[in-house]
Order: sequence, then structure tokens, then C-alpha cells
Amino acid sequence: MTLPLEDDSRPPYVQVAEYLRRQIQSGELSPGDKVPSSRELQEKFGLASATIQNAFRLLKSEELIYSVQGRGSFIRRPAAGPGAEGGTENPELSESEGSEGDAAGLRSRVAALSAEVADLRGQVGEMRETMQSLLELMQQLRGEGEGA
Repeated sequence: MTLPLEDDSRPPYVQVAEYLRRQIQSGELSPGDKVPSSRELQEKFGLASATIQNAFRLLKSEELIYSVQGRGSFIRRPAAGPGAEGGTENPELSESEGSEGDAAGLRSRVAALSAEVADLRGQVGEMRETMQSLLELMQQLRGEGEGA
């Protein structure tokens, strides 16, 4: 399956985000469900990893999903109501909410921030790998240019 790029002028990452957003809104993906992996979405739509990661970033900024390093990305729980600060990002923490009040909310926020830090670490690692590949390519090109 490919995205209808000819029929939609929006960037591909926005289209992927919209695809996942619709799955969430329709109930195909529910709070706590794992989002299809980057690799699965790359293969499904024939897009680059960076495009899929941009779609994930967009959904994270909208607080629809969160990532846990080594486990994947998951659908967030919706906010409890007006004035609520984000949903419970970690399914294991949801059982303790209410009985411990602020402490549970704080644990939930810490879990969300920990997941966000882990996600950022992963992104930095990917950037390092990309930079290393680019440096190696530049060195190869420089070597070829000197040999000519």
C-alpha cells in the first residue's frame, strides 16, 4: 500500500500521521496498544525511516503516542477531563491512579518524561550513525577526487 501522494499535497510524514490518527479515532488502535513499528510502516507505504520518524514526532507533539526505548511506540490514554495534565502514558501506572492522588500523577509524569528522554536518546543515536555514514562517504569522495 502506498500513500496517495498524487492526490494529497501534504508532506508524506503528515499523511502517515493522519493515517495513524484515523486508526486511533476509529478505535482500531486503543490506549495502550502498540503502534505499528517504523519498519512496518516503511514497508507498508514505501517511505524512508526519517519520514516515519517525523510522523511519530508529530503524533508525540500532539500527545497521541509515546515511545519506550526497546519496546516501541504506544497509544496514550486520553486526558481524564478539563485541566487534566496528559493521559497516563504507562499502562502499569494506571492502576495506582486515584488512590494516591498527586503521587500517582507525579509517577505518571516521570514515566512520560523518562520515555521521552529514552526516545530522544534513540534519535541522537540515529543522528550519530547518519553523521558517521556521511563522514565516511565524504572521506571516500575526497579520496576519489585526489586520485583523479
